Amino acid sequence: MTILVVYWLDEYFYLDLYRFGLLPRSIHGLTGILTTPFIHSSLSHLFNNLVPLTILLIAIGYFYSDIAYKIFLSGYLLTGFLVWMVARESYHVGASGQVYAFAAFVFFSGILRGKVHLLAISLLVAFLYGGLFWGIFPFHSHISWESHLAGGITGFVTALYFRHHEPYYSSPFDENLQKKDSFIHLYPKSPAGYETSVSDARYKIICYQSSEAGK
Repeated sequence: MTILVVYWLDEYFYLDLYRFGLLPRSIHGLTGILTTPFIHSSLSHLFNNLVPLTILLIAIGYFYSDIAYKIFLSGYLLTGFLVWMVARESYHVGASGQVYAFAAFVFFSGILRGKVHLLAISLLVAFLYGGLFWGIFPFHSHISWESHLAGGITGFVTALYFRHHEPYYSSPFDENLQKKDSFIHLYPKSPAGYETSVSDARYKIICYQSSEAGK
């Protein structure tokens, strides 16, 4: 929401907020580590970052709720610091570095833990973002590929650091199996010569019926 407000203010009042972007290896540019993700050059630039960023933040908040703030701070601050250290001397604006950081974290976390659902989220982001992998190469002079590369490195390092942290995942199949198992063990087996049937599983009612009845 803050990103949208900042963009609207910049466009409506002609604030030229790019001046508060990240300018590498300058004291003034250090503040850009904090402000750059909120500044965008155009509506398409904003939209292309906002959609995948929202998806990734929701995914990280769900699967890594107890350490989500650590992952967020790492992608936010470490990515910006790396850009400040090694990028070319030009104003770097936008949240694409954070998109790459969070996407790389989710992707490499999925590989390290063998979690298919995490890989699927990364592939979805790559599809929505378009050319996610190729963005780390200097094909276009107006694109901050340094931010993309810094974000990718940050996400990879963060995934390695938290590799022993198991993400939360609840499968409906596992839940049904657990309910079935607990239901079976809750009640004793039927007496010999009897057969059982469940009349209503919701209330866990077991009716014992004699197999000799009607004979």
